Amino acid sequence: MKTIFNIFGLIALFLGFTQCEDVLDKTDLGNITSDVVWDDPVLAEANLNRLYQLGNPGWPVGASASSDDSFGTNDFMYGRINENSDDSYDDAYRAIREINVFLEGIVRGTIDQDLVDEMTGQALFWRAYNYWELVTTYGGVPLVLEVLTADSDLNRPRNLTSECVTQIIEDLDKAISLVPDAYDGEDFGRITKGIAMTYKGRILMHYASERFDPNQSGSRWQAAYDALAAAKNNLDANGKGLHSSFAELWDDDSPGNPEIVWGRLYNTDNNHNRDAFVRPFQPGFSLEAGQIDNATISLLESFPMRDGKKIDDAGSAYTYDPVLIWQNRDPRFEATLVWNGAEYPIDDPEPFKTSSLNWTFQGNTTNNEGDGAITRTGFLTRKAIDPGLTHLDARESTTQWIEIRYAEVLLNLAEAANEVNRGGEALNYLLAIRERAGIENLDGRYGLDAGLEGDQDAMRDAILLEKRIELAFEGKRSQDLIRRRLIEDLNGTERMGYFIERTAAFDALVTEGSLLDDRIAFENAVLTGSIDLDDRATYDTYFTVTPYSVEENSDVPGQDGTDINFDTRYYFFDIPEAILLRNDQLENTLGWPGGTFDPLL
Repeated sequence: MKTIFNIFGLIALFLGFTQCEDVLDKTDLGNITSDVVWDDPVLAEANLNRLYQLGNPGWPVGASASSDDSFGTNDFMYGRINENSDDSYDDAYRAIREINVFLEGIVRGTIDQDLVDEMTGQALFWRAYNYWELVTTYGGVPLVLEVLTADSDLNRPRNLTSECVTQIIEDLDKAISLVPDAYDGEDFGRITKGIAMTYKGRILMHYASERFDPNQSGSRWQAAYDALAAAKNNLDANGKGLHSSFAELWDDDSPGNPEIVWGRLYNTDNNHNRDAFVRPFQPGFSLEAGQIDNATISLLESFPMRDGKKIDDAGSAYTYDPVLIWQNRDPRFEATLVWNGAEYPIDDPEPFKTSSLNWTFQGNTTNNEGDGAITRTGFLTRKAIDPGLTHLDARESTTQWIEIRYAEVLLNLAEAANEVNRGGEALNYLLAIRERAGIENLDGRYGLDAGLEGDQDAMRDAILLEKRIELAFEGKRSQDLIRRRLIEDLNGTERMGYFIERTAAFDALVTEGSLLDDRIAFENAVLTGSIDLDDRATYDTYFTVTPYSVEENSDVPGQDGTDINFDTRYYFFDIPEAILLRNDQLENTLGWPGGTFDPLL
């Protein structure tokens, strides 16, 4: 997308082009806002870009810690969030005010109507986006669709959740009618019809799920299905589809990448540090590095075998090994994860990296600080990592973020199709996902159970499982657990990982040598083939692998960690007290202190 311009720089540019005969003949800066901006496409676009800057989502670093996919100690999972903990209310309304200013201003100027319509559609999308962020946090909130002034009545009650959703969909429908199907060149990344349509479908899917409809009346799923089917038709007509390679789809941030439905592009001036957080720890960076998005045993075991069968399916052509768990797995396993001894040729300096191999056993870094940041589960993340970045460059990564990719659209549509009794259609979408993944098709169903399309409950489970695998570490698992009210089922359990230790045989590789000497000797033996880590007996000679809790208060095997204790009040949070004190018409959310507002209405 075009660089988000600094408004003051643009004003200076505008003034620079103004011909003044006298240095004291200045343009009134107040006029820049009221009379000039909405007559000038460049200044209007700068204001529009500001809306993107306020709303555009980026890499959800660590979001998987609020699910069963990853290690991560946080108050959300342990039920320790108290009232007034969520402070996103003010930020969302500040963005909504800027959007309303834009919507009211853009129609007052002299800019070409086609451009006005296109910009209006984008702004309406961002208003819908911000209101949906509020609704998924609190339930219904006050709908403010005009610019408030000092004379406005600021004490407004909360609109019903249903009223907010109706307005959100109305804004999205209007946006869909105004924005184009695609943009060329430097405008790639702006809101298109396909983005607005898929986002509408995602919202309606969430609204149809148990979080908003615990009793599953069923009436909302048809609307979600219709919206998602229409979105898919638009995407298909505009060249979107599954990228040919699951592993490589993140490497192509061009308009030609069919997987990108809604993406955020980065550059050297606008970058992120996600790569540094999920790669092995390096001195000088956060101690959390290397411990973000560490896959739990639960996630590791979710990936099927290479023929698509579950790891405990006796009908699989492959046998699951609970130690060499990477063997003969769904190809997405290797494309997503890094294990002890895996090829992972990232550009890190010695002594942390001394070959193309990666190590996750305890105490492998030869650095006390680094030893404290060893992956908690024995696994690191490979997905979307640029191995060519140095550990310093990884702090300023430009790898794109894909907020909605085509695979998610298929999975969302499969879920909605199943809920409206279109199991056969849902199956076809799962088959397409698995075919692209590279799973072997030994049974004509890529390993999916026979008769699945005729069992709505089993199909629902299969779809959520496929989402978990396909979209791992993309921030979607926690959303799925919450919207389907499945996260509370984790209460009383602990997430597990693997505690990997070297044996005496490893330490004996170099007589009286240091750990680094032993490690280098071991690496050379593995790389030359004299040690085969894919042989179970050989692996067991050099490493021990012990499952253990990775929850709070558990650091080594044998310790009991803190049980997950999700509080069902977190489905909808309280309005912060400071906001309630400013507006005596607001009710707090039901279930919180003094709460009387029902977010399900």
